[in-house]
Amino acid sequence: VVFTAFSPSFVPVLGFVDGVGIDKTNRTDAKVYSDTFYTSIVEPAWGYGTPFRTHIEVSGPSDFLYNSVGTLTSNEVIGGRRTEVWDSEEPVVLFNVVAGKWDVKRAPGVAIYYHHGHPYNVDEMLEALGAARKYYSQWFAPFPWKELKLSEFPNLAGYAQGFPTNIPFSEGIGFLAKSDPRANVAFMVTAHESAHQWWGNILVPGKGPSGDILSEGMAHFSTALLFEQVKGPHQRIEFLKQIEKRYNENRQVNSEQSLYRTDGSRNGDVTVTYDKGGWVTWMLLNQMGRERCLAGIQAFIAKYHSNPDHPLLQDFTATLREHAVDKAAFDAFVQQWYASVKLPEYKLSGAKSAPAPGGGYDVSVEVQNAGDARMPVEVAATVGERFPDAEEKGAVRAKASVKAPKKAVAAYQDARVSVELGGGEKRMIKIHCAFKPEQLILDPDALVFQRGRKQAVAKV
Repeated sequence: VVFTAFSPSFVPVLGFVDGVGIDKTNRTDAKVYSDTFYTSIVEPAWGYGTPFRTHIEVSGPSDFLYNSVGTLTSNEVIGGRRTEVWDSEEPVVLFNVVAGKWDVKRAPGVAIYYHHGHPYNVDEMLEALGAARKYYSQWFAPFPWKELKLSEFPNLAGYAQGFPTNIPFSEGIGFLAKSDPRANVAFMVTAHESAHQWWGNILVPGKGPSGDILSEGMAHFSTALLFEQVKGPHQRIEFLKQIEKRYNENRQVNSEQSLYRTDGSRNGDVTVTYDKGGWVTWMLLNQMGRERCLAGIQAFIAKYHSNPDHPLLQDFTATLREHAVDKAAFDAFVQQWYASVKLPEYKLSGAKSAPAPGGGYDVSVEVQNAGDARMPVEVAATVGERFPDAEEKGAVRAKASVKAPKKAVAAYQDARVSVELGGGEKRMIKIHCAFKPEQLILDPDALVFQRGRKQAVAKV
C-alpha cells in the first residue's frame, strides 16, 4: 500500500493543486518565464510552502507494518490490529504512508523493509543507503532525522520517491534487478533516491525553469560522488558514461534549451534535467576543485533551507561563484554549460606509434573537436586492461571441454597529455610512452561531457 501527499489521494492538500480539471479539451499553454524570474520570491516546486511537523497514526491488519515520515513512537497490536504512530522530529514539506508484509534489515541509522522472497540486492542497497546517509551528511548538510528507511512495493509501478526518511521503492528497479560493474542498478537507484533527502527535502527547489535540476540533476551528481567514494573510479566512470549515452540518444537537438531555461515542458527535457544536469555539476566540481565546490554547496543549502524564497539554478551558480578562485574561468564555464546549449565532440584519427630515439615509444594522433564547446581534455596512450577484475566479473564464459592456455595480459599503464580545442579545431599531438602502447583513449576518467565518446578511441 502506497499513499503519497503529492495529490489529495488520501488526505486533503492545502493550497492550489496544479492539474486539477485539466484534460485534452481544457488546458493552457506552458507558462512563459522571464530571464529574471529567479530574482523574485519563487514558490516551492512541491509541498505546502511552509515546513511542518507531522503526527501520523496508522491502523490496519497486524501482519502488516506501516512506515511513514520521522520516527516510530508507538507500535501496538490489539485484537489482530496493529496501530503505529510516527512523529517527525524535524519539519517536512511532504509525507507518505507505505504498508507491507516485510522483513527488515538494519544498519546504523538506516533500514530496508523488503519482501522475504526478494533478498538478492538487499545488502548492496543497505550499503548504498548507509553510505548515502554518512557521506551526503559530510558533503552537503547533516541528516536531521534519526533514521533513513526504504520500503519495497510491488512492480505495479516502476519508480522510487525520496520522501523525508521514508523512500517507497519498486521491486522492479532494485530488488529484482541484476547488478554488474557496468550497470549497478540497485546501488545507483538507492544512491539517487537517498540524495533526495538533501535535494528535494532539506533543500526544496523553486517552481520554475531549472528547479527540477536542483532535485534530479543534483541527485545524479550525488550518485556519481557516492559511486567514486564507495565503489571506486570504475563504477563512477561507467555510471557517467551510461547517463551521457542516454542523453545523446534521447536529447531533442532542435528544441533543447539551456539548463537555466529547462522547465520540463518540451520533449527531451527529462534527460537534460537528470543526465546533463548531473554531469555538468560533476564538471563544475572538477573546474572549481572539490573542496571549494562542496563548500559552496554547503553554503547554498544553508542559505535556502527553510527560506520562503526557493532557489533556481541561477541562485546555485551565484552562491558557488563566491567560492571560486578564478571568477573569470568560473563565469566562462557557467556561460557555456548553464546558459548555452553546447557540446564538444572529439575524434581521433591517424594514430601512429614508433620507437623513440632514447627508448620507449612516441605516439602521434590528430585530435579534432567537431562540436562547439571548449574544454581541456586528456588523451591517454594505454596498454593492458585498466579494470581487469571488473571486466572478468561481468563477463559470461561458455564451458569448453579443453581449456586453452591463458594469454599473458600486460599490466595496465598509461601516458597522458592535455589538449584544449574550440569548436571545429584540430591538432596533432604527441605522447611519449615508456611502454609499447595498444590504444589511445580521450577523456579516460570521464571528466568532460561530450557527444560521440566511442569515436574518441583509436588503436595504435
